[in-house]
Amino acid sequence: MTARELRQKYLEFFQSKGHLLHPSGSLVPYDVTSRLDESLLFNGAGMVQFKPYFRGIAEPPSKRLTNCQKCVRTGDIEEIGDLTHLSFFEMLGNFSFGDYFKKEAIAYSWEFLTSSEWLGLDPKRLSFTVFEEDDESLGHWATHLQAAGIDPSTRVFRLGEDTNYWPAGAFSSGPPGPCGPNTEMFYWVLDSEPPPSGPYSREDWRRDEAAGKWLEVWNDVFIQYEWKGALRDPSRPDKGYEKHGMDDLPFQSVDTGMGLERTITVLNGKRSVYDNDLFEPLFRVLSSVVSLAVSERAGDWGTGGSEEARAGRVIADHIRSACLCIADGILPSNTGRGYVLRRLIRRAVLKGDRSLGIGELFLWKLYEGVAEALGGVYEELISRREVIVETLKNEEELFRGTLKSGLDRFWEVLRRPIVAVLIAENGAWTDDVECSRIWQTVEFHSQSLVQFNENYRYSKTAMEFPEHAELIPTHFPGRAAFQLYDTYGFPLEVTQELCAEAGIEVDVDGFYEALKEAQERSRAARGNATVYGGVVVRFDLSVLSGQQDDAKPTPTRFVGYDATETQATIVGTCQVEGDQLAVALDQTPFYAESGGEVSDTGVIEGEGFRLEVLDLIKQDGVYVHLAEPDFDATGLTQEALNQKLFRQAVTARVDAPRRRKITRNHTATHLLHAALRQVLGKHVTQAGSLVAPDHLRFDFTHSKGMTPDELAEVERLVNERVLEARPVQVHSEVPIAEAKKRGAMALFGEKYGNTVRMVEVPGFSLELCGGCHVRNTAEIGLFKVLHESSAASGVRRIEAVTGEGAYEWVRQMESTLHEASSKLKAQAAELPSAIERLQEQLRDERKRLERLRSQASSASPENVVDVEGIELAVESLTDADMQETTLVADRLVEGNPKRVAVVAGTSNGKVMLVAKVGEEARSRGAHAGNLVRDLAKIVGGGGGGRPDFATAGGKDPSRVNEALSIAEAILRKQVQ
Repeated sequence: MTARELRQKYLEFFQSKGHLLHPSGSLVPYDVTSRLDESLLFNGAGMVQFKPYFRGIAEPPSKRLTNCQKCVRTGDIEEIGDLTHLSFFEMLGNFSFGDYFKKEAIAYSWEFLTSSEWLGLDPKRLSFTVFEEDDESLGHWATHLQAAGIDPSTRVFRLGEDTNYWPAGAFSSGPPGPCGPNTEMFYWVLDSEPPPSGPYSREDWRRDEAAGKWLEVWNDVFIQYEWKGALRDPSRPDKGYEKHGMDDLPFQSVDTGMGLERTITVLNGKRSVYDNDLFEPLFRVLSSVVSLAVSERAGDWGTGGSEEARAGRVIADHIRSACLCIADGILPSNTGRGYVLRRLIRRAVLKGDRSLGIGELFLWKLYEGVAEALGGVYEELISRREVIVETLKNEEELFRGTLKSGLDRFWEVLRRPIVAVLIAENGAWTDDVECSRIWQTVEFHSQSLVQFNENYRYSKTAMEFPEHAELIPTHFPGRAAFQLYDTYGFPLEVTQELCAEAGIEVDVDGFYEALKEAQERSRAARGNATVYGGVVVRFDLSVLSGQQDDAKPTPTRFVGYDATETQATIVGTCQVEGDQLAVALDQTPFYAESGGEVSDTGVIEGEGFRLEVLDLIKQDGVYVHLAEPDFDATGLTQEALNQKLFRQAVTARVDAPRRRKITRNHTATHLLHAALRQVLGKHVTQAGSLVAPDHLRFDFTHSKGMTPDELAEVERLVNERVLEARPVQVHSEVPIAEAKKRGAMALFGEKYGNTVRMVEVPGFSLELCGGCHVRNTAEIGLFKVLHESSAASGVRRIEAVTGEGAYEWVRQMESTLHEASSKLKAQAAELPSAIERLQEQLRDERKRLERLRSQASSASPENVVDVEGIELAVESLTDADMQETTLVADRLVEGNPKRVAVVAGTSNGKVMLVAKVGEEARSRGAHAGNLVRDLAKIVGGGGGGRPDFATAGGKDPSRVNEALSIAEAILRKQVQ
């Protein structure tokens, strides 16, 4: 059976049991209401997107759902490469929301596993575990086992929360969210040994499961509770959660998960989750990338025990995760999901280099293997091919740029203590000679590989030099690990793996301390928190409500699409910083920053007070207006604030001119997006944006800088749509399926609800968007691109202006042209040719200067004579002006106080004479001015100057040699 067949069979089974087929959620953990689950980095289970259904706060399309969910989990990343662990996997699931519970869920699982119509597994090869307190689940399994003639005591076992509570250990440790006990199903995978018969205890089962004889294939979770808690240290997620309590959910639900890769392994009688049709295309491509010798040493990639085979499995796993993450809009970065993606990519690169000898970019080539296996299931793998390939190329190239220097630095840190002692004790030794032989535990070959030298492995040095054993560190310094992360791009976990190979540990606390200091220095982004007034603001909406109980303000009604002014009522206030306030209204025309569009500003006015709105935060549907009052609110108690403002009728008024500027820029970003896709290709997707009143910024996926012609064409297309005065149509409450069918562009990686809002410029642009727009493209006025640059690896950025901003740009350019025309004494239309003439003149001058420097640097005349103990150097130059002639004279005397230099230069029928006299020669009576004056008379000119330096000119180049020939006689008279 193939994985594709198993996937289809599972979904068909549960559809036959009344379950509605639901699509996979994104790997970014959005739920069905489009809310991001901030407690998770990735979607790691089928139930994540359905949490609102489990909690009873959203209505599911059916009380029974089934799907195949793509998942990423990296908790066991160090184990990946063995035969059972994966970071990306597919989870087949069936779900019940207040419908069936344990009895029916267990019955469905038993039927699908054992019925000949479906999987037809031998019941004797199955075993089950239940939560130690779950008598009901144990009883249901016992019923099915007894019907099959199997003693339940030999196949059903009670275990603790670490294995039989979901999430694992959630009863005590979280994380926050729906949870409950679970029952797990295992299959006996040994063909060489029959499954156990007769008495069989829990201890026997544990022994065999640890030995890999039982393999988990399915997990039924019985969701009953809401686990409440918070991170012990928000800056250190690895420190875990502090439990605040567990509440009953409104109804009991079922969440099940069957690992596709594990189950297909069982069905096909294999031992490795890599030995199936999901990985075969990948290993085929990998074999074509590595050398024949490496491929032969690896043997069977999916099951082999060699270092090469294990590295191949790591790479195959990580490239699957990377491709699916990028397809869902995650890009490599140094924080959050992007950091995990970067870690996976760079770990795969290291494995390829160190274990497989791949010294060139290779990850992007493996994309084809992923697409062949999964592209038919997850269409985003195909539609976003170029983004995935270019991101992989760029990230690998970026890492390879620092890979060798980073590894050099890693080993330098480890060697430093002992090398210092050895050098001190053996002065003849250097790092490049004997110390290198002993301590260079890695060899850097001509390619980019780093191969371990087994003869001098770091862990052996204590035996070779026992007298220095105490100098060998037991921990890698945390600050050095941070430097590897910050400067060389080594994720902490990669450094930890390198240290493990060297037999030491990383000082993790030191790493996080250095990271925290760096974040504070750079005022790093604070995730989803809103920064205001220099502090992080997260509102307790129950305080903001202005009531004494725990009630929160109801979601704000936004009326800003149709109005910039409205009557409203204050439903909550609290202080933010100093006398600045947070104010909630029952309805508002103020747009809160979202989707790149900045918040509105304006005023809220009531009887006897006025609040200037500076910013907004949207939290749980409540629009929180951050405002400065026209009264002194410093030190006012919450009660006093409520008494003054709570339930007051107000007029909320947006700064309308500012809003118009924002709407021009927002609609222009939609036109820009469409134009970029038309000019560059359909791979272009939005990767970020800023829509402000004074400019717009648009980030998009593209692998290289745009040419001037491409930019000009994009600009032309946008302005063409502006001049056509096309209407901008807004479609509200459109079913997401209909929007996709119409080809509406969605924000890359964003999650949308069942209905969406579409903004359309007919015949050109159609996007899902919740922002504010002009009603007609003519309102944009003019669109002008200012800059195009790199924003990140595989991401380009365009900055542009519209309306008044574009007019101001044109005015400044006219002013600049006028100033340039004035300075170059040319009309604006003649500036290019005037600049070309200047450039030509500059090139000629540079050539002349280079020739001059060459002559000066090589000035070493053969005609140096001794005149009464004074050296006389004479030189004749052709095609040389006064500057060149002077430089040669300076060169001839430089560093020689006894020398007198006389240099004649000729150019364009003119003669230049220069005399330079050294200090000692001058003290003997030599005089440069008198010398050139006498020589100039011969060439038909005159001149003179100081005793140490003088110049003269003449009109007769034909007599230059005659003049120079009498210099010796003139000098002799001066020094006698």
